[in-house]
Amino acid sequence: MRVPSLEELRALQLEGSRHGYNGFHIYLRYQAVLEMLQDLAPRRVLVVGCGFGIFDRLLPEDIALVGLDLGEDEITVASAWAAAHRPEWRYARQSLEDAALPAASFDLVVLSEVLEHMPEEVVDATLHEVARVLTPDGKALITVPNRAHLRNRAREIFGQPTVLMDPTHLREYSIAEARALLDESPLRLLRFAARLLYFPKERFLSRWLPPEDPLRGFIVRRAPQLASHFLLLAERAS
Repeated sequence: MRVPSLEELRALQLEGSRHGYNGFHIYLRYQAVLEMLQDLAPRRVLVVGCGFGIFDRLLPEDIALVGLDLGEDEITVASAWAAAHRPEWRYARQSLEDAALPAASFDLVVLSEVLEHMPEEVVDATLHEVARVLTPDGKALITVPNRAHLRNRAREIFGQPTVLMDPTHLREYSIAEARALLDESPLRLLRFAARLLYFPKERFLSRWLPPEDPLRGFIVRRAPQLASHFLLLAERAS
């Protein structure tokens, strides 16, 4: 898998902003996902919670891709783009469970910023379904937001209540919870990474310290518990 340059991400941001995907952090997360996957060469890819399919546009053209999302507008946009640029790709407005995909049919499954939108009782079933549709040597890439990111820690210091990164989230995860996310699932964690950093007063500070500034990456490497997102690369447990 190829890791996109910052210039490519900026160009993609122009497209994504038409659908409300404005912040450059979104595209840096896409880059972080592809960095985690760069040693892989999947042929059949499933993207759960694909949204408008913006991330998918960074994937190789020659893969077979299925994207699932519950949003009607999202699937309409993703399908229209695929019809014009990747006619073999398929998008469907379905949950993973309802899609009833064949077992062992994908060598990569991506769930980026998906689990935090699901009721707790659905998460376990989703992880089991991911394992079921993975090939024996397939991989799953999962990202989740950090509840204890730097902005929330600053709010705690000043006696303010913590806030969800996105009001549509049902939960967020500490670094320990993210590391333990797959413990009771049929997936085995292979690699764990912390990425991105949101500062308090982010909109103001980003004028002088852009989201892609290496200093942010240095801070996250030294203090991964402050990252905004955690990435998990997993495979089917034996």
